[in-house]
Order: sequence, then C-alpha cells, then structure tokens
Amino acid sequence: MAKLTNAQKAASKEVAEKIARGSQPASTPVTTTNSPVNFTDAKLPGLLTITPETVPGMMPKFNPELYKIEDPLNPPESLPQATQSQFDTGMKVYEDATRAIKLTGAALDLTREKFTVIGKHSKAFGAGVMAATETEKVRGNVLDYLSQKETTSQKGIGLDINQNATIVNGNIAVLTKQDSDEKLKQAEIKSEELRLKTIEAQGKLNSFKQQLGEYMEVSR
Repeated sequence: MAKLTNAQKAASKEVAEKIARGSQPASTPVTTTNSPVNFTDAKLPGLLTITPETVPGMMPKFNPELYKIEDPLNPPESLPQATQSQFDTGMKVYEDATRAIKLTGAALDLTREKFTVIGKHSKAFGAGVMAATETEKVRGNVLDYLSQKETTSQKGIGLDINQNATIVNGNIAVLTKQDSDEKLKQAEIKSEELRLKTIEAQGKLNSFKQQLGEYMEVSR
C-alpha cells in the first residue's frame, strides 16, 4: 500500500471530522412542511445540467447541404474548403484540446473514484467487524470440510484401485479367451491331421486287401 502524503493525511482527517460532525444530533430542531418539493427547479452549486433543448447550442455548426456532390469526378468549387495551413493549424488545436479535455475527464474520474473509495472504506470496516464475529463459526465448518475431504480422498483411492483391478482382470480375460481360441484351433488342426492319416491308412489297407485278393486268385 502506498504511503500517504501529509496533504492526503490532512484531507482524510478533515473528511473524518466532517463525517463525525454530520453524525451528531442537530442542536436545533428541523422543521418540516407539507409543501411538495419541485426537484425540476432544484439546483446544486457546481452541478452541470444538460437537456435536449440545450444540446443544439453545444453542437458545432454543420450544414450537410453545403457538401452535396452530384458528380464525384468533378467536385463543385462551392464546397467548403480549407488550406493545408488551416488544416494543420486546426488539427493541432483539436488534438491539443482533445488532450486537455481527456485530462479533465481523468481528473473527474479520479475524484469520483476517491469518493467511491471513501464509501467503500466505511463499508469494509463494518464488514470486517461482522467477519470477525463469523470467523469462529466458519472455523468449525472448515474443520468439518477438511475431515470430509480426507474421507473423500480415501474413497477416491479405493475407487482407483478397484478401477485398475477391473482393467487388469479384463485384460486377463481377453488373453485367456485368446489362449483358449488358439488351443481350440490347434486341436482342430491335429484332429484334421489324424483324420487325413486315417483316410490314408484306410486307403493303403484297401489297396493291400485288393492286391492280396488278386494274389490268392492267381495262386489257385
């Protein structure tokens, strides 16, 4: 936080004294009337006012009819014109004036923020007192939250373990199924080999029987 200067300290002290004086009861009774207050006619010193009726007087003179052009390639000499010197001088004046009015606006913004911060300072002080009252209540809630957070973390660890076990068991099941499928294929291949060998052996046996029969016939 920036250190306050002596002038700022004096200004803050003066504001605090005015606020303190304003909070004291008035020494003289305040009289009231039943007559309505006309806020339209109420005027505050230093407050700038603007109405739709006063806007035209605040606008620069401008006549669009003077800038009417029928042929863009042949502009009329009656158009309002300015020399380069007038343009440069005028633009410089407008730029300087723009910077000046922006500085004025910045000063007003700063003043507005100063008044806003004075109000916020009072509200913050009151909020601090209320916060101090609620601190002990919140402390218990925080302890409950931390305890529940640990419980939740433990449940999360258990869930992570179970999920990992599910993934591992699933992978094992897939591999087991693949192993069973491979064994089944190998068994089918062996069965087919045995069947072919049987057919081959049967063929040889039939051929042998046929040859044997022919031999017996010759021997007779």
